[in-house]
Amino acid sequence: MSVPPSSPAVDPAAPRYVSRQVESSRLFWFDPKDAGCEVVSGGYECCRPDYRIDREGFEWHTFEFVVGGAGKLSIAGREVVLRPGVGYLYGPGVAHRIESDAEHPLRKYFVVFRGDAFERDLEELGLEPGVVMETTRMDAMSRALDEMIVRGERRSRWSQRLCGLLHSQVLTMAKEDALDAGLADTRAFRTFRRVKDFIERHYLELSTLDEIARRSELDAAYLCRLFSRFQEETPYQCLTRLRMEHAARRLLETELSVKQVSEELSFSDPFHFSRVFKSVHRVPPSRFRKGGRRQ
Repeated sequence: MSVPPSSPAVDPAAPRYVSRQVESSRLFWFDPKDAGCEVVSGGYECCRPDYRIDREGFEWHTFEFVVGGAGKLSIAGREVVLRPGVGYLYGPGVAHRIESDAEHPLRKYFVVFRGDAFERDLEELGLEPGVVMETTRMDAMSRALDEMIVRGERRSRWSQRLCGLLHSQVLTMAKEDALDAGLADTRAFRTFRRVKDFIERHYLELSTLDEIARRSELDAAYLCRLFSRFQEETPYQCLTRLRMEHAARRLLETELSVKQVSEELSFSDPFHFSRVFKSVHRVPPSRFRKGGRRQ
C-alpha cells in the first residue's frame, strides 16, 4: 500500500536514525543535547514489506516490541522469528538485523533511551542488550507504549519525565510478563498460539466470537478460558483490537473518510465505529488522523 504524497510516512523533521522504510508512523522525540533527556525518542511503525535494518550497533539503548505482522531478527549471533508479543533490546556494540516479512509486514513500537537511571533499571531487571523476550500479554504493554507516544507528542514541560516513568514501567512489564521457557511446549499454549495466529491473519473476515470458535473448530467457552490464561484480553477483544489497528492504518495511509473506513469494516453506523475506535486508541478517529499526520 502506497502512502499519498499529502501524508508522509515519517515527519521530515524526525531524527535521521528513524527508519523511512515504513508505510506510516507515529513518532515523538526530544533534543538529545538536553541533559535531562533520558527517553530520546519513540513511536509506532507500520513497516514496508522491504523493511530491513542492518547495524553493527546503535548509539543508545533501544527497546522494540512487535504487535503485528512477522519478520526475522538476528541479534548478538542469535536468529529469532519475530511475531506479535516479541520484544528485544539492543544498543552500543550489539550487532542486529531486522527484516520484515513481505506478505505480513511488521508493526512495532520502539523506544530509544539512555542515562544512569535506565542503566540501573536494566541491571536490576537482569536485562542486557541482545536479550529477546516474548509475552502474550500484549494489551497492557501496548497501552503503556501508546500513552508514551501521546505524552511525547505533547512536548509539554512534563513530557520527558512522564515518558521516562512509562518506559520504566514498560521494561518492568516486559520482564515480569516474559513467558517461562517451558510454557511454549504445552498443548494448551500451542492451541492458544494457533487460534491467535488465525485471528491475526483473518481478522478482516471475522466479526464475532462464534465465528472464531467455529472456524477454529473449538468451543467458544474453551477459547475464552485459553485467552484468560495466556492473555489479558478475550478472543473478541483481540479481534476488535486488530480491526481497529487496521482502521488506524487506513486513516493514516489513505485519504478515505472515517465513514468510508467504518464501512470497509462492515460497521453500518459510523458513530458506533467511532466509539469502538476510541475504546482501543483512546482518541476519536478524526483526532487520531490529525495527530498522526504532521502538517
